[in-house]
Amino acid sequence: MTGTLTNDTETTVPQIDVAIIGAGFGGLGAAIRLEQEGRGDFLIFERDTAVGGTWHVNTYPGAQCDIPSALYSFSFAPNPDWTRLYPLQPEIEAYLNDCTDKFGIRDRIRFGHEVLDATWNDEQARWVVRTSAGTWSARILIGALGPFSEPATPKIEGLEAFSGSVFHSAKWDHEHSAEGRRIAVIGTGASAVQFVPRLAPEAAHLTLFQRTPTWILPHPDRPISESGRSVLRKYPRAQRAMRRVFDLFQEALVPGLISHRSLLAPLTAVGRAHLRRQVKDPVLREKLTPGYEFGCKRPTFSNRFYPALCRENVTVETTGIARIVPEGIVTTDGTVHEVDAIVLGTGFTVSGHTGFRRIVGRDGKSLADKWPDGEMSSYRGTTVHGFPNFFMLLGPNSVVYTSQVVTIEAQVNYILAALRAMDSNAITALEVSMRAQSTFAEHTDRKLAGSVWNSGGCSSYYLSPSGRNVTYWPGSVRNFTQRMSSIELGHYHWRSADFRPDTELVTTRDIT
Repeated sequence: MTGTLTNDTETTVPQIDVAIIGAGFGGLGAAIRLEQEGRGDFLIFERDTAVGGTWHVNTYPGAQCDIPSALYSFSFAPNPDWTRLYPLQPEIEAYLNDCTDKFGIRDRIRFGHEVLDATWNDEQARWVVRTSAGTWSARILIGALGPFSEPATPKIEGLEAFSGSVFHSAKWDHEHSAEGRRIAVIGTGASAVQFVPRLAPEAAHLTLFQRTPTWILPHPDRPISESGRSVLRKYPRAQRAMRRVFDLFQEALVPGLISHRSLLAPLTAVGRAHLRRQVKDPVLREKLTPGYEFGCKRPTFSNRFYPALCRENVTVETTGIARIVPEGIVTTDGTVHEVDAIVLGTGFTVSGHTGFRRIVGRDGKSLADKWPDGEMSSYRGTTVHGFPNFFMLLGPNSVVYTSQVVTIEAQVNYILAALRAMDSNAITALEVSMRAQSTFAEHTDRKLAGSVWNSGGCSSYYLSPSGRNVTYWPGSVRNFTQRMSSIELGHYHWRSADFRPDTELVTTRDIT
């Protein structure tokens, strides 16, 4: 029940049961499931003015999901009206708005409320959530910060001195026109693969500064006709079957990625053939050929990226960037590339998310303190020792090789199981044990040691500076959803008003 609570300074703050940080897929998914379970005493704190998270912010030309639309939606809210096999940004944002209204949770979203800090009060067994527009007290804190919510700006000398326009793909300047201008694009990740083909035909010249080429496969995207959408509306089982087919395809990739890398050979062959077919110039083709195994870095789809790079007004520059001067970019060979605008396709700050500094646990240390230099660790990607009653969505080692919406739903099921256990056992504070978290980390390290992500010959945001994989779940999607379907209290320490048992783990097998 919502009420008020007096804190140490004798000021009264509103009291709620659950506080959720972020109104993207994670925060909305958690809120909707809480509502469905009759746990309506929650608020979502969103710093922006609208729902959608990354799908509200990323509006660059060509923004599109690289996961099929059948999988990139909540299982409890299937959408038969996707117009493409792979959904575009405006449709995804519209879908999330539809879900917000359909499930009646918009009134509990506090827009323009940036969370400045969330601090655990051990005496009261509650979180004090301080936002830019007020303070609340919550029994439970759910962090749906989003791994792709903070654009990464490269540390290049002189960037601030450039005389032209500079913007990141996640902060697209729609007032800027590429027409007749000299454009520099830094980075060749998934976003750049999508927006470069839109800029190249307009620009007087486009120079793509590439550090590492990307594995690119032919894009299987297709429009879904009105008649096809009509069938899905009329026969929901057809849509569920479609989701199941894509789910099985994604699941089939897991053995190759984790333990039997030879199984990735067909995809490697497809990627090489796609490059040969679309890029005839051997010099350019050599620049665009990855020197690491398929899957080591995030692969993507495109039928337009390679042709865009073959245009006469496009140059792919692989010489490193030394610095930036007012008139352009200076590469390490001393060449000055004069440009009018710089577009940063440099990805996101994942392990160094500033939100980690704002969540402060039991011993007065923040997540950033617990995870120095990006060495993130958790228990099943969802709970962290030292942070009672805190649950994280898409945390360390939670990602399965499919839609992240699948990951989120499994984690929300785990959170709901934890809340039921807290209710039935009169638990006021629930904290994963250090032993459980360490054992999970050790198991993850063993399982992923031979994976293509760890030993495929590349560096990526999947790995911490020490080389530990802090991103992926050490198994299949099926394994993840099964493990997250219930909570073993033996892996947790807890306390109630009457007792505080000293819990012990039973076996390593129970953890992993």
